[in-house]
Amino acid sequence: MKFGLVPRHSRYLSDRSGRLPIPDMEAIRKALRLFEKKFPQILLSVLVTELPADSRVNEYAFWMANRARFSSVEKKENDNFDLLLVLDVVAKEAALTTGYGLEPYVSEEVLRGALEAMAAPLRKGDLPGGILAGVQALTAKLRECSDLAQNQPLERADS
Repeated sequence: MKFGLVPRHSRYLSDRSGRLPIPDMEAIRKALRLFEKKFPQILLSVLVTELPADSRVNEYAFWMANRARFSSVEKKENDNFDLLLVLDVVAKEAALTTGYGLEPYVSEEVLRGALEAMAAPLRKGDLPGGILAGVQALTAKLRECSDLAQNQPLERADS
């Protein structure tokens, strides 16, 4: 077991690093709850952590998405519409992973765009601002996809 036991985490935001001030945590939780109101089928969770030096954040995000239960409902395989954002504050890296149910509809381009939106605030040391920028970018892109879907049949991102 490379990563060991699943760490304690909460539904919306878990700061295992202790670097987020409480007012910023509340602002992020508020943004995540708003995201869920806009997209009730999707749960977006954020995990801020300090990974060991030999770990890769994308592997850890995939592992956490498959081991931890962020949703209150047990969702597996194609019923899993969760998004998980993991930030490693030591390596200064982030990864965004989707549940299997979202993979056909949320492209790598959408995920990459959200991570890119986070880059500028994170480079300035603004961890809360980076997370909020990522949530805002995801919201905008998914809203755009939703609007398109209302006007035409939904096409899978992997088509």
